[in-house]
Amino acid sequence: MADSLPTGETGSVTAVIDDYVSAVRSGLRGSARLRADMLTEIRDALVDAAESHQRNGVGTPEAERRAVLEFGSARQIAAGLQDVLAVDQARRTAGLLLAVLGTQFVSSELMGRVGGWQQLWGTTEPGAAYLWLARATDTFSGLAITAAVVTVVLLRWGLRHVGVHLVVARLTAVLAAVVIGTTLLCGGLLSVLTPRTGGATLV
Repeated sequence: MADSLPTGETGSVTAVIDDYVSAVRSGLRGSARLRADMLTEIRDALVDAAESHQRNGVGTPEAERRAVLEFGSARQIAAGLQDVLAVDQARRTAGLLLAVLGTQFVSSELMGRVGGWQQLWGTTEPGAAYLWLARATDTFSGLAITAAVVTVVLLRWGLRHVGVHLVVARLTAVLAAVVIGTTLLCGGLLSVLTPRTGGATLV
């Protein structure tokens, strides 16, 4: 869905400015709300610049062309804005990862404290290898939660330079992939190899 660009008090966006904003829009991917805000700011800035030229006696078409030229290449502007969108998406991913891991950790702890695992296992005792896998999974979850917390803090409050933000954003994508893959693998093994009578076991 195309981003909505409401007309401001200055009037309708003209062809030159509209084409420029459309060119910037085509190079952006990410949050629809943030994209719309960015494009609205660009449009308003271009309209203001064109009106300034018009007040100096420049005709409307030429004023718009000058405003666009002064603003810079649409491709370069889009690339810079895409960096901001990437960081915004990384913040969302890190926050979601932290919420999911936190919920999983709390659920696991509650099950352990109320004896939920023993109810599932019955009288069968888990073997040493199964306990090692369970502990390793818990340790990994703890480390992943710590990494997610650090990432959220860095992306929201800890950094001021977009270039550094981008490095953390890329690391967030790697972290999410590793956490999801490892969690699915360990969770699947612990489910399949649950120590129960008549089931597969890991001794």
